[in-house]
Formats: sequence, C-alpha cells, structure tokens
Amino acid sequence: MKLELRKLNIEEGSSQSFAFEEDGVGDLPGVALLEPVTGQFVLSNLGIGYQFSGSFGAKVSQPCVRCLDPVVEDVEFDVNETYLLDGQDDPDQEDVFALESDVLDVSDVVRQHLLIEVTEFPLCNEDCRGLCPECGANLNSTVCSHQKSLEEK
Repeated sequence: MKLELRKLNIEEGSSQSFAFEEDGVGDLPGVALLEPVTGQFVLSNLGIGYQFSGSFGAKVSQPCVRCLDPVVEDVEFDVNETYLLDGQDDPDQEDVFALESDVLDVSDVVRQHLLIEVTEFPLCNEDCRGLCPECGANLNSTVCSHQKSLEEK
C-alpha cells in the first residue's frame, strides 16, 4: 500500500485514518504469512512532515531452530514514526525518517516492524531435541541408530 501524500489533501494539523489488509508486504526471509497482515493506522500532517501511527497484527510461521518443524505465532505490533518532507532525517531522534518523495510505502514500514517483532529463534517447544547431526532424523519423533549408539556409551 503506497500513499501519495500530496493527493491525500490532509491539511496541516489534521489526520486521516486508514484500514490496512495485505496478503504480502514484501520479502520476509524465513517467515511465511499464514493470514493477511491487518491493522489500522492514522496519518497526521505536521506541516514539516507526517506522523504515522497504528496497530497491526499477523499470523506467521517459521521453522523451529532445532528441528525445522513449523512454529506458528500471532504477532501484534505498533508503529509510531515521523516522516520529514525536506529529505533530512534527524540522527538524534529515533523513529524520525526522511521522505525522499511524496510517496509513503506503508507496506514496507509494516514489513520492517513485523520482522523486528517475530521471535528471533523460534522453538516448537522448550524441550525440542532437534535433528540428529549424523542422519538428520527429527529426534522429537524418532530415535535413530546414531542416538542409540550415543546412549550406550
């Protein structure tokens, strides 16, 4: 979802609300969207730029870091960022960015925040035994011959 800011005609000091629902928000390395990303956001004209704030949610799947089984997670996150029109970002302030054009790519902003919020090292369960380093068998569901020989030692 790309917003052409000048065409929105949001007067300085006023805001406009938007609904967000997209099946894809761009490249999500290692993360699969199971349902569309949904949310609501408000875009406010600050005169020198725009304030973007909203709440979003998604259902995602990632492979377990030990056994590679899918791990499903509901991710909820908020976004609160300021975009300045003059192309100058302020390195002293977090969440303040320069707008290179009058187009704000909402999908990209949502994608970035979604990637920050997903579990970094997902586990299918805390006791996950992982994969056999010799044959690759999932040790949660089977005991391979390599593991039997290790247990005997």
